[in-house]
Parts: sequence; structure tokens; C-alpha cells
Amino acid sequence: MNIVKFGAYLSKLRKEHDMPQSQLAERLNVTRQAVSRWERGEGFPDISILCEIANVFGVSIDMLVNAGEVSGNEAAILTSVSKNQALAKELFEDKTVIEDVINIAPYLKVSTLSEIAGQLSKHNINIGKIIALSEFMSDESIVKLFENSDLETLDDALLERLIPFLGPESIYAIFEKVLKGENSERLIKVLRPYISYSLIETAVMQGVLSYSVLERT
Repeated sequence: MNIVKFGAYLSKLRKEHDMPQSQLAERLNVTRQAVSRWERGEGFPDISILCEIANVFGVSIDMLVNAGEVSGNEAAILTSVSKNQALAKELFEDKTVIEDVINIAPYLKVSTLSEIAGQLSKHNINIGKIIALSEFMSDESIVKLFENSDLETLDDALLERLIPFLGPESIYAIFEKVLKGENSERLIKVLRPYISYSLIETAVMQGVLSYSVLERT
């Protein structure tokens, strides 16, 4: 979502209605400075205010969010959220919707992102996308996405960023994939503080892992 374009469109609508910033601010119960920041593209209004802005200018929330352009997934999600409506399942059939969710994540509540995570978890999510969402989501939602993600793309850098959010089951799921040769042995270095050293030693003694793993841990 381009908040600069949103701000320019909001300014355009306000001027077309011959309305000063102070009057719009009063109708929205916010400060004039807040309206000014939105119009300069330096911020975005709370989702709850979108409906009020749309009503003031007689436009749809889709049009408002998309700055007068054709609606996309971002606008569809924000529209549903602002109206307290359930998100359409069809949205999540689009493989690119995860990119849209990442773009608007800073403007959504943790509870809303948890609902979205429930839908996304039904698909095979690229684990790199989960990293991008981790700072906005609850730990439970992150784990839910992780458990249904494409672990084949996991590397030590991604795991190092993600592992503080994971529970024991998810951590041992990664360890098992390493044992099966589905993930690199290099991940053991990151996993080491979270799993029993004796398990690693046993895997080495049985020839499942190489001796170099012990040197790295």
C-alpha cells in the first residue's frame, strides 16, 4: 500500500469538498495535525477511522485505500477489517496475497493477523515471508505459519531470527528434517542451545550426522 498516494487522494477529496483540514479533523475526532500527516504521506489513519473518512466523502473504502484506483487484496482486507467482516476465503487462493499482508501488517491488529495466519497456514508459505511478519504477529501465529511453511528454503540465518518464537515441537521438527537429510547439517549450530546435546552425539555415533557437526557445536 502506498500511503503517499493515499495521502494525496485524501487531500484531493478534502479540497473537492471545499473542506479545511480543521473541519475534517473535527468530523473524525482527531487533530488537524493528524490529518496533515496523513495527507503528506507521513502516516496512515487507524483502521477504525477509514469507514468515517469514506462516509464523509461518499466513496468506498476500497477506493479510498487504493487512492481512486482499482481495488486489490490490500484494500479488500482493510475493508473487511474496518467493517468487522470475516475475510473472504477467496483472497487466500491468490498466491501473492502474502505480499499484500506483509505490506499492510503494520496497520493491522495482532488479533487480525492471527486470523489471517489461520488462513495462510492452509497453504505452503515461503518461510522468508514469515520472518517479514514476525514482528507484527503473536508467537502462536508465527508457529502456526512455520509449521505449514516450506522448510526446504530454511537456512541458518533465517532460523536464527525465527527460533526465539518457536516451541519445542517446531524445533524438534527441524532437527528431524536435518536427520533425514532434508535440511542442512549447518542448522545444528543454531539448534544446539534448544535441543539435547546427547541427541546430537547419538546421531553422530549412529552415522546419521557427520563428526564435523560436533566441532561446530
